[in-house]
Amino acid sequence: MAFLSLNDLTSKAQSAFKRFPLTILWALCGTLYAIWVVDAPKEANTDNQTNIILTFILGVSWLIGSQFFLEQLKNSKKAIWLKPVLLLLLFLFYWHLPEVDTFDDDPIYLVRFFLFLIAGHLFVLFAPFLFKWNKNAYWNYLKAAGFAIVRSGFFSGVLYLGLVLALLAIDALFNMRIDGDIYFQLFLFCLGVVNTWIYLSDFPKNIHQQKEIHFNKALEVFVKYILIPLVILYLLILYSYSIKILVEWELPKGWVSYLVTALAFLGFTVQVIINPIHETVKSWTIKRFYPWFYILILPLLVLLFIAIFRRVSDYGITENRYFVILLAFWILGISLFLLFSRKKSLLVLPFSLFILAILSSFGFWSASSVSLKSQTHQFQIVYENVLQNNRLATSDQYNQLTSILKYLDDRKSVNQLNSITGIEIKDIFKDTFSDEPKVYNWFDSQKVLDSLDIALAPNELGSEARNTKYYNYYADRQQAQNYTLKGYHDLAVFTINENISTNASIGDYTIDYDHKNNFLSLLAPKDSLTLHEIQLLPKLRDLSKRGTNLYNIDPEQMIMEVEHENISVKIIFDELNFRKMGDSLHLSSARIFLFLKQK
Repeated sequence: MAFLSLNDLTSKAQSAFKRFPLTILWALCGTLYAIWVVDAPKEANTDNQTNIILTFILGVSWLIGSQFFLEQLKNSKKAIWLKPVLLLLLFLFYWHLPEVDTFDDDPIYLVRFFLFLIAGHLFVLFAPFLFKWNKNAYWNYLKAAGFAIVRSGFFSGVLYLGLVLALLAIDALFNMRIDGDIYFQLFLFCLGVVNTWIYLSDFPKNIHQQKEIHFNKALEVFVKYILIPLVILYLLILYSYSIKILVEWELPKGWVSYLVTALAFLGFTVQVIINPIHETVKSWTIKRFYPWFYILILPLLVLLFIAIFRRVSDYGITENRYFVILLAFWILGISLFLLFSRKKSLLVLPFSLFILAILSSFGFWSASSVSLKSQTHQFQIVYENVLQNNRLATSDQYNQLTSILKYLDDRKSVNQLNSITGIEIKDIFKDTFSDEPKVYNWFDSQKVLDSLDIALAPNELGSEARNTKYYNYYADRQQAQNYTLKGYHDLAVFTINENISTNASIGDYTIDYDHKNNFLSLLAPKDSLTLHEIQLLPKLRDLSKRGTNLYNIDPEQMIMEVEHENISVKIIFDELNFRKMGDSLHLSSARIFLFLKQK
């Protein structure tokens, strides 16, 4: 095997650029932008950086697929509109994304991005064969695509490791401190530019002329001794589990649906690889894979449907369950197609998945829409059952209501429950504030259930929980807007959470909270020695005498003023959640406005 010369490498690179100029420029611009974002100064940060990067990522596969599609047309000039339309669609995708502060909290947009990304990669797998079909040419095309992925990943990976080792050597030998971001930027460059360029450089152009099948020995060994034994292993595990649940007469666990789905995709992969030779090859294992795999998987699909519909019956549809159901029907359809169809065109596999990915991303039938309707309906069913039990919920019901509230809040759809609950679930149940550079945002589902007078049934509580009382206070959102310094020099918003350690700055001082002893500490600016401790337990004990529901308490009762020889401190509780068990008090969470004045 001859090694490629420098001229060969540059020639292939130039040919790839001439063939895919828009794709390579798109990947180059996206990579350079991502590299800049890694090292960009804070003042240069914008809310749409993530959206821009996601759009660049999404465009690569779609641009590659569109070029493959155009190359197979007899007159590609008639379809010159395709790439401008594709660029317009990418811009519309970018335009429809929300700003970063809501994007991170709303999985609907992430789901849609991944669906379009999967659809783009599937488009590459069938784009050249939409109007012209040849079984052997398609198999060679898939083989070339697979080897191109492996080759480009290997070459770019070796290059990245070599560069990293070179930087580490320079750092160690010459005592030159290299910024850690450099390594990540190198990774982005190797992945975004080098990997993409190598992938495109060796990809055959005359795809439909590649009709001769070359099924090499290495591929046969890979299928015969690795993939098919894995398929047999999964079949044995699942059939053993099926026998177990029949003997014990129990319903299958939900997790089994993922294993059946993985087995089906592994089997389809084997089918694609052996498709042109499974009738002529001498290997008994490969020759008998079809049709026995599809005959054996059909009973397991019954297991799959029972497992997923059991979860749906108990807890409703979520995006994950939506896609498992969709894939279950797709696997069933493809299995029957491969068993009974005469043509058995492999094009059906990626094309059908492509259609499902696109359709499930929008409309009232989409994953997000169906899931929201299902979870809203599920909340109504559980809520009505709790009402019939005098608003006393079992632990399962309480946890399910809490889970649905958080689910709907993540998708900015919690107000869909207003007509069911009869209350306006608005921002009063949402706690948000900004304490630069952090932004805190959370939804208190327990407060919603408290407002609905829903409580755990006494028999659902342990002895310890029965003796525990919970106290909650939330200030009116408009009230916080009226907080002013009024003679104080500095103001800080500080959060306390029993699961998270936080600190904040106020003037020249640092605020910290001691979870064990329930006091705030003001730390001196230079030596970090404790300047003053503010005990919160006396205030909590006083408030606990006023009942667990503190919502209607006089706001003046939520103020603490502390004097020190050098400073004066005023604390306003804007939110407060604590519990009392016997004589013991524990602060769960709080948000305070802390005012400080130098004397």
